[in-house]
Amino acid sequence: MEPASEKLRKELEEELKLSMDQLCSHAWYHGCLPRKEAESLLQKDGEFLIRDSRSSAGDYVLSCFWGGQALHFKIIRVVLRPRKGYSRTLFQFEQEQFDNVPALVRFYVGNRKAISDTSGAVVSQPVNRSLPLCYLEERYRDTGQLPGLDKKHRAPAWRFSSRTATAGEEMAEVNILWTKDRRGSDPSSLNQLDWRPSLYSARSDSNLLNGSPEAPPGIQDHSPLPLPPPSPVFRTGSDPVLRPNTPSSYAQGGSALSGSEGRLHAKAPLKPLRAPSVLVNDYCELVPKAPEGPRSHVEHLKVEERWRGWAHVTETAFGFLDAEGSSPLPDLGDTKEELGFERPLLETVSSFQPRLFRSLLLPPDNKPLDPKTLQSLKAIFSQHDCRVTALHILQVDCQAARITGVSKEQQQAMGVDSGLELITLPQGHQLRKDLLERHHLIALGIAVDILGCTGAVTDRAAILHKIIQLAVELWQSAGDLFAFSAVMKALQMPQITRLNQTWRQLRQGHTQSAIVFEKELKPLMGRLNRAEGDEVPSLKEVAVPHILPLLCLMEGEELLGENEETCAVLLRILAAARSVATNTGVFRANAEAKLQGLQAFPELLEAFRTEFALLLFWGSKGAEAGRTERHRKFDRILTVLSQKLE
Repeated sequence: MEPASEKLRKELEEELKLSMDQLCSHAWYHGCLPRKEAESLLQKDGEFLIRDSRSSAGDYVLSCFWGGQALHFKIIRVVLRPRKGYSRTLFQFEQEQFDNVPALVRFYVGNRKAISDTSGAVVSQPVNRSLPLCYLEERYRDTGQLPGLDKKHRAPAWRFSSRTATAGEEMAEVNILWTKDRRGSDPSSLNQLDWRPSLYSARSDSNLLNGSPEAPPGIQDHSPLPLPPPSPVFRTGSDPVLRPNTPSSYAQGGSALSGSEGRLHAKAPLKPLRAPSVLVNDYCELVPKAPEGPRSHVEHLKVEERWRGWAHVTETAFGFLDAEGSSPLPDLGDTKEELGFERPLLETVSSFQPRLFRSLLLPPDNKPLDPKTLQSLKAIFSQHDCRVTALHILQVDCQAARITGVSKEQQQAMGVDSGLELITLPQGHQLRKDLLERHHLIALGIAVDILGCTGAVTDRAAILHKIIQLAVELWQSAGDLFAFSAVMKALQMPQITRLNQTWRQLRQGHTQSAIVFEKELKPLMGRLNRAEGDEVPSLKEVAVPHILPLLCLMEGEELLGENEETCAVLLRILAAARSVATNTGVFRANAEAKLQGLQAFPELLEAFRTEFALLLFWGSKGAEAGRTERHRKFDRILTVLSQKLE
């Protein structure tokens, strides 16, 4: 075979040096190459090329070899029209959509994803052209053959491949395509099978920030053309079910009218016959599939986050798609049968019902702070180490926050799968109030444990030391940041911090605990409240995240006070809440892993139940009084106890 002439070689090199966004800059694009010529170039499974559709002007076809035969897939073109005069064109096979054909090719080559579910064809090796597109256009413009030239003057039709070319010819073509390979725009450079490009990074290569002035697909120049009729979204190209073999007279009557071209022809083309898909042999059948619609709030957030990720990576703005009627998410309908959706129940009654609670430790009709019960609690706490106690607190917190043990009926009633999702929604008002109540009761329980010790200062310092150890276990072993923040809240109450003799004794008798509290726990609590930095600990170690700032924010309770960075902290808290809602499955799995194999003690579990705390602190008669009044009165009791001690 004769090598290409120097002129054709230079023209090909100039084409391959163009921007990666331009289809002609990729060697696997063969322009108007006919079907038969394309099939002759494909010989091994996975080999592919892109060519123009000869039956539908402006459309592209992927020709590949798979399963011992050549297959042809027309690339479906989707045009989004958010407003008059602007449009956005996307390309797809069945599911994934891309801003241009090169991005589509890189995705399917890099991820080894099947072109269609029916064929299972996977493309991996591009077949590169060795001639410039202008020559191919001149050669195959009319018939696909070159009858006017004899074999001597016919340009070589060989392709760049070590299988069909000699060593000298291969080295010559390497020089032509060397620049292309170094830029990485040729899919053949994706030869590292162990590496898979990110789905986001393969999404798009365009720099369209606000859409583009509307022009018919396939037209590359900027000549003024009549605007097509405004439509939010419509699909162009041909549906294989509606397109039979194209008769020759159809192509001779003028250029075919594409669905996206807003032009009028003097002679309208023949309407496609409504033939069943079994009669179609022009192209392999593609069945576009809409992605499954989000069934819950967190799934909707994940889909939205994915779209925003594509927009960030590709520098493409999807903001205009947020307008009404132009959502990028498919409209799957709102019927209950399709999505299995039921309207969530609006909870108006607290899930904590002291009247219905049957206690193992409290007597019937108990009075506030029953002395015998307090003695029993001290004995129970002394029998178990801090790690076991932390895991018992974690188990009760997971039940209260509806992270684990949530039945299908509860999920349907909530409208979401986890209470961590529910607290971010309007209908989660009652759950937020319940969690705020539980958080405060845990802190009160710690404060009562310290202030209730009326013995020597060394005894209170020992209790303080054990509570600091409990906070460390809640942080590091249990991953329960909710209870950890409650314990830290208790240790920083004014009634506790004023116990100067107790803290001095702690630094003298339990120096390591005092150092951990000052150097690790307090700074950690500050970062968590301000939502600063990465997850501390990491996401893999957290079972119950730090949701107190979100609860206070949603319920209008003050958490940060006056701070110059209040707005910045607010944004970080909202971002952290979004992360919590999208990772509920991770938190549930972490909690189940930490609680696996735990031999729970009923009395210890009851000691951390919210209903038990309500009855213990306010008695059976005052447990159901108003929250504000209850807390105000108990705060006075703690102040009196603290003043009596020191």
